[in-house]
Amino acid sequence: MRRIRLPRLPRPVVRALVAAFVLAVLAAIAWSMSRLDWSVVGVLFSRNDAGRIALLLGGSLLASTAGLSFGFLAWRVVLLELGPAISGPRVVRIFFVGFLSKYLPGRVPGMLATAKVATVNGITFGRLMTTAALVMSLVLLSGFTIGLLAGVQVLGARAAWLAGAAVLVVAVLVRPQLVNRGAALLLRLLRRPAAAKAASVRGVRLAVAWQSLSWVVTGLHLWPLAVAMGAPASRSLLLCVGAFTLATSVGIAAVFIPDGIGVREAVLTAALSVVLPAPAAAVVALASRLVSTVSEVLLGAVALGVAEYLVRRERAEAPQPVTGRKV
Repeated sequence: MRRIRLPRLPRPVVRALVAAFVLAVLAAIAWSMSRLDWSVVGVLFSRNDAGRIALLLGGSLLASTAGLSFGFLAWRVVLLELGPAISGPRVVRIFFVGFLSKYLPGRVPGMLATAKVATVNGITFGRLMTTAALVMSLVLLSGFTIGLLAGVQVLGARAAWLAGAAVLVVAVLVRPQLVNRGAALLLRLLRRPAAAKAASVRGVRLAVAWQSLSWVVTGLHLWPLAVAMGAPASRSLLLCVGAFTLATSVGIAAVFIPDGIGVREAVLTAALSVVLPAPAAAVVALASRLVSTVSEVLLGAVALGVAEYLVRRERAEAPQPVTGRKV
């Protein structure tokens, strides 16, 4: 299979494209933030005193940010399994450029930007695509499995189809080579290059563990929001974890809908209606989108800023080639 090479551009052109990309992402994020329903914050404050709701919102934001960080660690494990090691700041660069690119309309600009950043930082296109295929399969399998926590309460016996994901997760843990073969087959069907190296047994299992932890911790951000709207704390804990995981997995599976907007909220509202009236459940679903977006933007911006600083320092400290002169 022919190796894909992105064209080398003059440095001024590269700088102009980077500036245009950053501005486009910032504009897309600003547009997305402006479309969020910020009135739900007022609803939450109206149901609680200021101190309590500030504590609940802070805990929700912290859980969402921590969960996303664990998701990054799952992606990092897979990326490093598929080829030579690269420095941590460069891994952060690649991941969060791709992650924040999801706010851009369409998928092509984000894919091109991620591919270019990956190439500049020593990651081939095939390795990047294989990482994406492996991680997406693990995300969905673990997501639908943990979604059983809510699926059983919401769907009853009809949630049996979710058990298929749990069976596949167990199969992957027992025979991790299956996920390598599945990703290779998917890329072959899509006519995309694959990485030259497969992920190890230990790597796949570690990625499953990190991704499962990411789902659980991220799902916890929904619980303080539900409690703030009157949900019983003990009964709603596992439901919230499972509801968010199931709703987000369904949103990811709906590939033609950007970031699962609308789909995720519909599933969340239906699941939370088990412990809340439908209007209150809808408020929690909207508040969840707000918290998730804010945590994604904050973490992405901070991570990219720190990574850029460390990469520049790494370059400055690297030994410079010595050029000799004839005497």
